[in-house]
Amino acid sequence: MRSINLLRLALDAEMLRLRAMATRQGRRAAFGSVAFIFALAVLALAELAGWQGLRLRVEAIPTTLILLGINLVIAAVFGLLAARSSPGLAEREALQVRRQALDAVRGSLLLTAALPAATTLLGFDRRGGRRRSWFRLFRR
Repeated sequence: MRSINLLRLALDAEMLRLRAMATRQGRRAAFGSVAFIFALAVLALAELAGWQGLRLRVEAIPTTLILLGINLVIAAVFGLLAARSSPGLAEREALQVRRQALDAVRGSLLLTAALPAATTLLGFDRRGGRRRSWFRLFRR
């Protein structure tokens, strides 16, 4: 019964960890998407600024370069937010609970498996709990 409760606890902890990790990865994908959009805007404005610089040589170029700088800063901010991806407190705690529960289950299963072997080695018969003699085991 204890093993089942520990396995259930491990499953709950793993589900919590996976949910937290999926949330983190979703947030990361959203920030990465925004960074990608602004990076495309930076490339488009860089192309436009180069074109205007070569073609017109008028005051529109400083305006385009200011927009280029703003888009570059925004893309950098969202890119850094997307790159920052460390597991949160909930993920770390759920992983620790899962590991502890699985270790306890392993210990419980080892005890459960070792109990019949130990009773046999101690000489208790399965029928009635009588103690057998070691000497009778080796006689023919």
